[in-house]
Amino acid sequence: MRILIKGGKVLLREEEQFKVTRGDVIVKDKLIDKIILEDGAKTKNNVEHFDKVIDASDTLVMPGLINAHTHAYMSIFRNYADDLEFFDWLNSVEVVEDKMTGEDCYWTSLLSIIEMIKTGTTCFVDMCMKSSIDGVKNGPKSVVSGAVNDSGMRAFIGRGLVDIVGEEGAKRRLNEFLEDMKLNVDNERINYILAPHAPYSCSHEYLGEISKVASENNMLATIHVAESETEVKNIKTEFGVTPVKYVDDTRLFDNPVVIAHAVNLTDKDVKILKEKNVSVAINPRSNMKLGNGFANVQKLLDAGINICLGTDGSGSNNTQNMFQEMQFASLVYKGSAKRAKCMDAEGVLEAATINGAKALKMEGHLGELKEGALADIVILDLNVPEFVPQNDLVSALCYSANGSEVKTVLIDGEVVMEDRIILTLDEKEIYEKCNGIVNRLGMSIE
Repeated sequence: MRILIKGGKVLLREEEQFKVTRGDVIVKDKLIDKIILEDGAKTKNNVEHFDKVIDASDTLVMPGLINAHTHAYMSIFRNYADDLEFFDWLNSVEVVEDKMTGEDCYWTSLLSIIEMIKTGTTCFVDMCMKSSIDGVKNGPKSVVSGAVNDSGMRAFIGRGLVDIVGEEGAKRRLNEFLEDMKLNVDNERINYILAPHAPYSCSHEYLGEISKVASENNMLATIHVAESETEVKNIKTEFGVTPVKYVDDTRLFDNPVVIAHAVNLTDKDVKILKEKNVSVAINPRSNMKLGNGFANVQKLLDAGINICLGTDGSGSNNTQNMFQEMQFASLVYKGSAKRAKCMDAEGVLEAATINGAKALKMEGHLGELKEGALADIVILDLNVPEFVPQNDLVSALCYSANGSEVKTVLIDGEVVMEDRIILTLDEKEIYEKCNGIVNRLGMSIE
């Protein structure tokens, strides 16, 4: 399959900066085959040599965004249990989560995926709550991995691992996850990541076991860390250390790890994260909504820590829109640091693209348009008021765009959305299924 994306403005990465230039992008199978710039030899691409030609006039062609932390199944918690303190919110959500089936999580994950595709996300890191085994073996649907498979999306999927349920339940969850990994070995868009939930829900021994699994299998891991002041206080009271030190003592950070939130860090915590090369997925909208505050991003930047960006689940964010997250990330951290250069447009775009790829050990394959990279490509309509005038399109992506400008999306070289129409899914069916789930679980107040 050869696709020509012709005559658009193209967002490239040159000398560690983003640059917008006009050109053509040629996709062959799953990869970006060539990028032919207009300022070089005049482009003479014969359209009959391609299986598909996309007219990119008046558009910006850019790499797909990487959502470095979310819970896709939580789409139905949008506008549910709002305005609650963190642990009150968590308890309210868990009551309903316990009633959800694997098939419920399939449909609700698809709802999140629709929103992500429509707002330019082509890859996400997920912490889910159910095993895919029953869905694959017995039907009808197989949780988030099935949703990713059916939608054409790309994801790094982790099963939320906890041992507060007891040793037997903890071992079962981990073993089920390891079995889940065998279910989609032929789908290169589905990747797996170990996902212990948090220091307050995982014992030292359990995190140590997960660390050993990560090391033996050369796997990435992700975990919530230092999200709330209550978490920090409780861990300090019970164990005499910070959440970061608690996790580090289990040797989990000896493996490639992405921690989510990192709102409440000490200087020693930052030093540990830097020494262990831990990536941090910031989630500004979720942290604000739950009253947890703001991560000290300037301190992380000064330390040279890799910062990526995530939405968190729709229960604590209400959207899966990375363009909104980009805007909030820049404005919030500028305000809290009282520095206009903190998380500038360039830095925010890096966090949403190449830094996410770096965190996932996919640098050079995801997060940028370059020859040989995976063809995860987003095409934005520039003929909209928020992009006029085009003084600086990199700034516009951060401060002006809202996600509705996303016109066409390719993932793994396949067109999954064209002219705002998702080609891989029946949106109406998914909306109906999710509304039915909400009614069955008694969530609606109407």
